Amino acid sequence: MSRITEPLAILLGELPGLTRLALAKLLAATPHVRVVGTALSGEDLVRKARALRPDLVIAGEAVLPGLNQLATHSPVPVLLYANAVPQPGMMQEAARWGVYDYLTPLLPDGHPLAAAQHTELRRKVQMVRPRQLISRLGKTATSIFAPPRGIIVLGGSTGGASAVERVVRGFSPNLRQAVLVAVHLPAQFTSSFVERLRRISPLPVEVAGAGSRLEAGRILVAPGGHNMVVRPVTGGPWLAWQTEFAADSASPSDVPSVDMLMSSAARAMGRKVIGVVLSGLGRDGALGAQAVQQHGGMVIAQDEASAAVFGMPKAVIQGGHASQVLPVQEISEFINRYLSPVVTPRPSRYSLSQATNL
Repeated sequence: MSRITEPLAILLGELPGLTRLALAKLLAATPHVRVVGTALSGEDLVRKARALRPDLVIAGEAVLPGLNQLATHSPVPVLLYANAVPQPGMMQEAARWGVYDYLTPLLPDGHPLAAAQHTELRRKVQMVRPRQLISRLGKTATSIFAPPRGIIVLGGSTGGASAVERVVRGFSPNLRQAVLVAVHLPAQFTSSFVERLRRISPLPVEVAGAGSRLEAGRILVAPGGHNMVVRPVTGGPWLAWQTEFAADSASPSDVPSVDMLMSSAARAMGRKVIGVVLSGLGRDGALGAQAVQQHGGMVIAQDEASAAVFGMPKAVIQGGHASQVLPVQEISEFINRYLSPVVTPRPSRYSLSQATNL
């Protein structure tokens, strides 16, 4: 059996006792992963890494002084455990020793954000697999995830969930943008919404958490009850962006806020943002669309005929912020063509001069 198809072998380094137990429990419930040992000191870590040849080491900041020896004699990717977000510059320095990312203290199972955090941790663990392939060729990996070429934000409210499904279904599987979704849904409906998207999407779909990295071709859904924004990663060795949660919006009904998400995406990536405002009641998305437009990005509004509730797209159109007004069934096709370097997108059948008369 190929090493790549075997379970990912993980060595746990020096960690706080309770953290080590919680992490071991979480990893034991993760498919295709196994913990092969634990080390109680930096010297013990190097010795066991030589003997066990793990695919990944998860260790605390106390082992940083010994990582140079580990990288010299038994190079292996390292996921760093930190009590808080590492200071800027530390991750750049640690990257030379194989540290590719970090994790912060695990939330207890009953915490409302625990599931999202645990999913993000599992993803970071599985990110090591490309390094296995590279190491078999005797090369050193310099990056283990693909940063996005841009951001697509899908926002909606009443009728917006089904509209998002319609758009996501048609995305190209080769999409190199990150996709962020904000639909006004109660928290208890987030999981079922994400599961529906997973069944129809050609791209991976996850619930976003605090610190979820934006990746090319990955869809992150804002959990109900939380406003999501995009922030640059300041402590990492690569140019990257991540999601964070922000304070409540002005209207409790507009959560997750489309305005906040689109505006933060526009500040983060400027003209490389496509904002899509779908079916919904109210005006959420109008200010976000304005920010996207002001930063040189593209704004698409769903047309009245295909929208269950035309309030949100109408506010964008009347504000003069819509670059295109399209039926929901044509939006993904337009985006695929717009992002293609060889095919010119066909213009909207819906005239923007007509839209100003709404």
